[in-house]
Amino acid sequence: MSQPGWYPDPYGTGSLRWWDGQSWTDRLNPEPARPPRLRMPPREERPPHEEQSRAATYAAPHAQQASWGYRAAVQSLDVLVHGLHLHADDQVVAYGNVSLAWPHVEWVAYWAAELPAGYGHGTQWIFQAGRYPFRSGPRVEVVVEPGSLAPTAQTVPGHGGPEQVWGRLIQLCQEYAEPRLVAELAGRVRAGESVDVAQGLTVHPGGVRGHRVSLSWSAISGATVDSGRVWIQQSTSSSPILYVPQQNPNAVLIPALLAQLKQ
Repeated sequence: MSQPGWYPDPYGTGSLRWWDGQSWTDRLNPEPARPPRLRMPPREERPPHEEQSRAATYAAPHAQQASWGYRAAVQSLDVLVHGLHLHADDQVVAYGNVSLAWPHVEWVAYWAAELPAGYGHGTQWIFQAGRYPFRSGPRVEVVVEPGSLAPTAQTVPGHGGPEQVWGRLIQLCQEYAEPRLVAELAGRVRAGESVDVAQGLTVHPGGVRGHRVSLSWSAISGATVDSGRVWIQQSTSSSPILYVPQQNPNAVLIPALLAQLKQ
């Protein structure tokens, strides 16, 4: 991990900590006191069913509403990022000398973070997919930011800028990895297991628990992804009571997983 950027804090704060390329700094990504109003920036070629759901966020466009039944073809991706070849299609995601077939992926994470003062201006878009153990298992990790793409990538049809490349990775992941991961987790819970999801949330046959909060299935209305957090909402209140950092492994699966288990 040589490139400066925001990464999950190794000291266990649940936030993002800035890695300056040589060591961890004391800069932490701020945590919001409450989820702000959800928004969705425009996306190219949005399917009609997604246009109807304005509560979704670009960072996890399918997470708010189960839409995996929609089988529009997702274009493959071939582009240079920081001088390394990034390729993703319906079979595999590969970056540099690391590759993973989608059926072998065991956890995913993706989020956006602003660069801190002194390290330039703009946003980093981070995508990760890997296998357990989380710290030492193989992973594909891509950090896309302004200036990271080869000049030709800006003119290749369908690629666009950094956010569009990141969004394409997410679309491919949602199409070829996430439905299987959600089904596997849901199956384990239905079989009676208590499953740790996203390093902080335990999903069990009776509901969920985390951060000293326990909720039964009847008390949960759903979950949303916004501002770097996955917020779990109560059925009796409009305010969420529990959140998990979006950068934690499989945190982006929580909305779909809860929806499936509540059926």
